[in-house]
Amino acid sequence: MYRRYFLFLIWIIAIVFILLFGNNRVFPDGFLFAFLRFDQTQYDASALSLFALLGIYPALFFLLFLDERRFLKPSPILASIGSFVLGSFVLMPYLALAIPKRSFVPFKRRPFIPYACALLAVLSALVLWLALARSDWTIFMTYFQSNQFVRTMSVDFLMFYILQIFMFARIRKRNERGFDPRDFIPIFGLLGYLFRRHLPNAVVD
Repeated sequence: MYRRYFLFLIWIIAIVFILLFGNNRVFPDGFLFAFLRFDQTQYDASALSLFALLGIYPALFFLLFLDERRFLKPSPILASIGSFVLGSFVLMPYLALAIPKRSFVPFKRRPFIPYACALLAVLSALVLWLALARSDWTIFMTYFQSNQFVRTMSVDFLMFYILQIFMFARIRKRNERGFDPRDFIPIFGLLGYLFRRHLPNAVVD
């Protein structure tokens, strides 16, 4: 129960922070297409990379919820699909309100998930390399302080990471196990868990 209040508190603080911090300028018309094209001639690689990672995180949660929906009511699939547009701002209130349930439905191994995770891992590594090699972080800080879109993306990424830890806490408690140190690695902790869980010879809890 307290975890629900904790998630709602984070959700409210995040929204208030985004609205009140900085001067809330937005980018010019057409900026979203530049982000979709990863156009580094118009915007710094730091903001573009963050935008790309926010496309990967919802995909990972969707893959996670294909199995975890056995333990959640109502089904998280609709909220997960919505996160591709609204990010963690739709997933966080869903998980705060979702009712945990005990399931006797057996785990279903999905052979496509390791392949999807391998592809997403390569994409994530490439995006992070571009962020580290080609970004000007002073420009990113200027974006963060003066632009609501970049500020929203930054908060969204942090909230996704909090939800990653939240889900691992739920999974490990259900399986009566402690945290794996890999659980705390943003994106790659979730990638590794999904990859290992759906391998043909994986031991299922």
